[in-house]
Amino acid sequence: MCKKIGLKALIDTFTRLIICYMNFIKRKYYQLFSKYLKNKPNSDISYIKAQYYLKNEKRLDLDNPTEFVEKLQWLNQNLYNEDYKDFVDKYEVRKYVEQKIGKGFLVDFIDVFDTVEAIDFDALPNQFALKGTHGSGYNVIVSDKSTINVNEVKCRLKKYMQSNYYNKYKERIYKKVKPRILAEHYLDQTDSENIIDYKFYCIHGDPKYILVRTLTSDGYKKCVYDLNWNKLENTKESKGFFCKDLPKPDNFEELVTIAKKLAEEFIFVRVDLYSISGKIYFGELTFFPTGALKRLSVEKLNKELGDLIQLPIKVGV
Repeated sequence: MCKKIGLKALIDTFTRLIICYMNFIKRKYYQLFSKYLKNKPNSDISYIKAQYYLKNEKRLDLDNPTEFVEKLQWLNQNLYNEDYKDFVDKYEVRKYVEQKIGKGFLVDFIDVFDTVEAIDFDALPNQFALKGTHGSGYNVIVSDKSTINVNEVKCRLKKYMQSNYYNKYKERIYKKVKPRILAEHYLDQTDSENIIDYKFYCIHGDPKYILVRTLTSDGYKKCVYDLNWNKLENTKESKGFFCKDLPKPDNFEELVTIAKKLAEEFIFVRVDLYSISGKIYFGELTFFPTGALKRLSVEKLNKELGDLIQLPIKVGV
């Protein structure tokens, strides 16, 4: 009997090792395949599918998309193309925001530059923000100009200017955005430790959930609330999850109204807003959170938000 039990345990262990090894080989294959495809012409869909598998360990279904991220990728391939570029251009989108809700919700800007060399750092105020208009994360935030190395900042900005954000995730909406540097006035949260970012997930013009992002001593943390300000349980990630409860902003209803107005023309868009000392500021419009490559960490939302998105044509028929 003991020998049988020992043999069964040995077979189970060997089976698990084989499965782990096969998964390791599969991941290595997709990593190498993805790297090969990244800069290969006319291979966007293959690259996206490889990246999606690496991040989720499941295949991306674009023929019969049902989940949230699958439908976003369908929109990436079939609708939100280069014609939508002004909505993600950090300078051009200001016109849309002003038309929809008024310029009072825009952060005051200092100037916009076509080249890094055109920036006169001596003329900039002591506090300012420099943002690449053509992508996400191309930012230099300066709270005290006397502490920065201007040459290092210029090198960083030149690197941004040479980048096409489209190449990172293959989001077609970014492909033809003109690289520029937008200089904005510095936003300072005077009544709290830091600025909180309220990211409204809007489907067919209606806000559904809010991803709240804040800076802590351990870096940026985030969590999800519904429109009744109930916090959703995070079912996957824990490292970046903000465990504490955040107070509902006093102007929450106004935030919802602003998000709804900015989202009303789109099947899906994430509207990013700030609330500083009771005043609302527009952040950006995001059509493909995390490049639409990673499933949501709150598991139930993958199906729930996917069911809410009605694509413009029937698929899989």
